Amino acid sequence: MSQRFFSFDPRPTRIALFVGACLLAVLTAWALADFRGGGGLLAMARAGISTGLMLTFLVSVHRLRPRSEWGITLDSAGVRVSRPFSGKPLELHWGQIDSVRRVGRKGSVLGLFLKEEGRVLVTRHLFARKAVYEELIAALEDRLPPSRFDA
Repeated sequence: MSQRFFSFDPRPTRIALFVGACLLAVLTAWALADFRGGGGLLAMARAGISTGLMLTFLVSVHRLRPRSEWGITLDSAGVRVSRPFSGKPLELHWGQIDSVRRVGRKGSVLGLFLKEEGRVLVTRHLFARKAVYEELIAALEDRLPPSRFDA
């Protein structure tokens, strides 16, 4: 099997996080203005919480940016899954993976179920287009046997 790479590019998620950070900036400014106008400790607490959430959203936007070799790689040895919030990818050999199936109401989560009673979940929102996600699922299903729970 030749090496195939499916890159992560969660553009809609990044846009939503950025819009949320902008709204939180407005809420922070409003809470600080209320504090300066005599709003007391409650206004300062609101400003602190909204600032913390805004910074968390901005860090998430930064961590979810597209980068080289950030995605899922399929090759003859197995599957390498990059993690969105940690640096080291998860290496899985084909022998470790028991089955692959869609999870969730809409099938928007791909589950790699391991023989050691674990699982790796890959959500649809990590990919820029649904076609890339569907291509990944097709490539995994070609390589692995169907789930033993299928009717």
